[in-house]
Amino acid sequence: MKISNFDYGIKFTWMSYGSQAPPISNTVAKNTIFNNTYGIVFRDVSENNIISDNLLANNTYGLIIGSEYYSSLIYSSNNVLRNNHFDNNKYSFADYNYRANDIDTSNTVNGKPVYYWVDQHDKTVPADAGCVVLKNCSGITVQNLNFANNGHGLLLWYTSDSTIVDNVLTNNLDGIVLKESSNNRIFGNRVFGNTEYGIRVDSNSQGNIISDNIIESNAADGVSVAYSTSNTISRNHVTNNQANGVSLSVAQDNDIVGNNVTLNKVCGVQLLYDASNTNVSGNYLSKNGLGILVETVGNIITENTIIENDGWGMRLNGSQRDNVIHHNNFINNAVKDGLQVSIPATWIFGSYSSGEGPILTAGNPNMWDDGKEANYWSDYTERYPNASQIGNTMVGDTPFFVNENNIDRYPLMVPLEISLPPYEKPSIEPPATQPEPESFPTILVIASATSAATVTACLLVYFKKSKH
Repeated sequence: MKISNFDYGIKFTWMSYGSQAPPISNTVAKNTIFNNTYGIVFRDVSENNIISDNLLANNTYGLIIGSEYYSSLIYSSNNVLRNNHFDNNKYSFADYNYRANDIDTSNTVNGKPVYYWVDQHDKTVPADAGCVVLKNCSGITVQNLNFANNGHGLLLWYTSDSTIVDNVLTNNLDGIVLKESSNNRIFGNRVFGNTEYGIRVDSNSQGNIISDNIIESNAADGVSVAYSTSNTISRNHVTNNQANGVSLSVAQDNDIVGNNVTLNKVCGVQLLYDASNTNVSGNYLSKNGLGILVETVGNIITENTIIENDGWGMRLNGSQRDNVIHHNNFINNAVKDGLQVSIPATWIFGSYSSGEGPILTAGNPNMWDDGKEANYWSDYTERYPNASQIGNTMVGDTPFFVNENNIDRYPLMVPLEISLPPYEKPSIEPPATQPEPESFPTILVIASATSAATVTACLLVYFKKSKH
């Protein structure tokens, strides 16, 4: 059968939900499914089906299993895919399940086999891979491969202690996605031109190291970390992404260290929604929409060069407080309301019984020095023309006033040299042809500080005419 020019070519939904659901198994075989928005979709608990010997070509989405936003609740698993060929789809294959399906290498993406590995350990993905999904694996090496035109360039679910090195990932929905995956090393990859995120670390993924990658020109964030802890993002070139360079939300105890973050449209680094206890240090942030945005508490922001950003160098917003911010260079960032940083005023509301109205107060307090030294501000002497150096300390005698709750008491009068932190390479070395990262810009030398109900089951297979 030929199926073309529909919104959905074939859609399976609510096939086997609840304990009373009868076992249903359907077979979709020997079809040509082309020029649809979606070729085949399995969604909302659709299991135990056989999809074989189909050609899916020139669709926007070739085959999708599950749902991006309900992957842990509404799943589709135990489906068997054999000898299906995905050719010239914008996004050929995407699996959003935490559960597994039976998909072997007889399935191909643009002529290259799909490696859908479940419970595999200590193996290397072959060099002819067109799509790779790893579920409940460990010790896997993915090296020197090109991934394009899939939902995920590379997907890891419940996968640990694996190495992703020296790959090219482009024109996927997301470049690399980690979900509930820990202690993996992602380095030396080029991740660019993906429709959504460059690299996503999500759903309780811990202890991953993302280093020495080029992450550029993705349509959302370059690197996004959410609901995950203790990951390191280090020595990456994160540039020209359409949202943020690096974004964290509901993500504690992560490190953003020694990255070159430039020309990202919204923010260089963004800390939102309980992204607390983050160490942001040794980064070069330049020409972003905003240098650093902080809307959470207890972060350490030190030894960064924040230069020539189009918005403020830093904005501390909402319920933020108790962040440690010192030994940074704030240089020639756009000055708004007279400052290179912004801390909006907050409202304090009195008790209802007392009839007290709201009071507008200065933004919540943060620590801007280490007791001896603070930050360098390129406009310090312009704001305080009578300031002078205290002895030979290179510290100005006039505090830099942001608001009454945020005062840099020991502003530096010359910029610091910001050097890269020490880096311990992973045990597997990149190939000899791996290029060395570009040198990072540095500023004048002066000083450095250490920073530390049951539902009746049904099958829905339908063809829906496109509105376009």
